[in-house]
Amino acid sequence: MEHRPCHDRQGGFTIIEVIVAAFVLLVGVLGTVTLIDTAMGVGKTSRSREAATNVTREIVETSRLVDYDLLLTATAPAALQAKPGLADASSSTPGWQIERRGVTYTMTVQACIYDDAKDGNFSANSGADYCPGLQTGSTDANGDDYRKLTVVAAWGDREVRLVANVVNPAGGFGPRITSVASSPMVNTNGDIPVSGDTPIVKMKIGTSSATALNWDAGNATDGNQLTNAAGQTSWEFDWALGTPVDPALYTCDTKVNWVPDAPAYQMTFQPFDSSGTPGDLRTQTIAVDRSTPYPLCDFSGGRNPQHGSVVDLQWAASFEGDVFFYSVWRKKQGAEASDRLVCNAVRATECTDSQLPNNDNLIEYLVKPKQENFAHDDDPPPSTSFTVPAVGSGNSAPTAPSGVTVSAGTPQTISWTASSDSDVIFYRVYRDGQLLANRYGKTSNASTLSFTDQDGGGTSHTYYVSAVDDDFAESAVVGP
Repeated sequence: MEHRPCHDRQGGFTIIEVIVAAFVLLVGVLGTVTLIDTAMGVGKTSRSREAATNVTREIVETSRLVDYDLLLTATAPAALQAKPGLADASSSTPGWQIERRGVTYTMTVQACIYDDAKDGNFSANSGADYCPGLQTGSTDANGDDYRKLTVVAAWGDREVRLVANVVNPAGGFGPRITSVASSPMVNTNGDIPVSGDTPIVKMKIGTSSATALNWDAGNATDGNQLTNAAGQTSWEFDWALGTPVDPALYTCDTKVNWVPDAPAYQMTFQPFDSSGTPGDLRTQTIAVDRSTPYPLCDFSGGRNPQHGSVVDLQWAASFEGDVFFYSVWRKKQGAEASDRLVCNAVRATECTDSQLPNNDNLIEYLVKPKQENFAHDDDPPPSTSFTVPAVGSGNSAPTAPSGVTVSAGTPQTISWTASSDSDVIFYRVYRDGQLLANRYGKTSNASTLSFTDQDGGGTSHTYYVSAVDDDFAESAVVGP
């Protein structure tokens, strides 16, 4: 019987083999996914820990900008949150939260006074504000050498803790300032506001034992040194402001024997020990605003044919520190319905009226000081007037200066030879042109024959000079 090969037989994997292979593949895929997920989790944890470390370091660095006396557990958190970038991220959640890289950290800050043992001296070191475990004694007059800060950033069940020391700015040697009280009292902005008829600012400074206290009012005249050879811990002094004259009665001949208004007198005080070692240096801002602005002085001007039909005006700067701007008005002329604002809120003490009415008559101008963000800001400012003579007064322009030279290098200095006219009162300097828009500076008097450009910007410029007489007529504008 003949044997024939079977061509109908089929080869391949059984269902059991397929299931086993699929299981092995699945285990491999799941292992890879688990590995990736674990790696991502570890990376996220590392990034979160890195951000937490950075924010604790940021808080420690910022603490060196906070008032040293506030670096205590009870007061440090609020003082730090007031600094840029450290505000509480959630007012509805208890505690102090800061968000970094999509993670919200709960911050805690503890701070205590630390008496360093390296000097071999110890103070009483008692009380809730002192770090625990400090050795006590009686030979250290100032046991406040450092403030020890413990900053913790917590998220989930993790946290980063950083401990750092902030050195006493007085070096731990000179006397400490422990309290500052005043009348009037400090407001919410941290300033002492003085308004109305208040003639005196009363200060009371608490210190550790000191034999002297220096204070300065932040102006050129007021300050003193208080002394007590036996030492004391409480110092009182008055800053006498004087009595301001009623602005309605003020004239340019009035002697100013009172402290003028200003928004930021920087009073400073500092204690010293018996060996002259200085202690804390503290600053307190005092804002004085007791009257409306006073009228301005030395308002003058005249017609200037050099630039066509224009009137140049100038005045003396206000002696008050709260006057920031000036405005110039031209009294109405002929058919004009009202006064015209010529220069609005300028910081300079000069103005040019280049849009004169079509007549040659006398022209009266008013200049007014302007306060900014102060109690009397909305009160009508006083004005000072000046009348420009009519055209045809007979004054001629002065001769021009000569020999104009410009130094090489930076800054550039422009020099010239004086005009031959005896009535010149100052010189004008122009930069990169000879038009009104190119006016750049001027000298304070006729004797000054040079001008230095302190703001050249490292760029080469072309300069021109003119002479101005006491009627404000201007000479030709000449260059080098």
